[in-house]
Amino acid sequence: MSRAYDFLEQCGFYYLLTIDGDYPSGRPIGRILEEDGVMYFGTRTEKAFYRQLMEDPNISLLGFSKGQWIRIYGRASEIHDKGIRERYLSRIPMEIERFGTSENPLLAVFKMEVVRAELHSPGDKVEDITKEDN
Repeated sequence: MSRAYDFLEQCGFYYLLTIDGDYPSGRPIGRILEEDGVMYFGTRTEKAFYRQLMEDPNISLLGFSKGQWIRIYGRASEIHDKGIRERYLSRIPMEIERFGTSENPLLAVFKMEVVRAELHSPGDKVEDITKEDN
């Protein structure tokens, strides 16, 4: 697992921001899937979140834990791979309750291409952890 993913797991909940017209729009999310260094997250196709991702794929994840915070910049792209969709659902039990199966047309799973990941610490210390793996 990547250092960025490990930090997000410590946070519990974190915030995913999109662009809605001219303004940022954020929402808390609690789980993502990471496989082979790639992060995946999901939403419902009927939500504004989905529309925002389709209109502008630039996103940012923000999380805070133990006096440090992380900012991850990236681009989202919807994926249709059945295996990844199934593993996403199995990783996040709440999503199984909402969607039932990976073939539910309301389920949208996105891959996050990480452009930059920064770990911020007290004293204005910023560490680039974009390429770091444990």
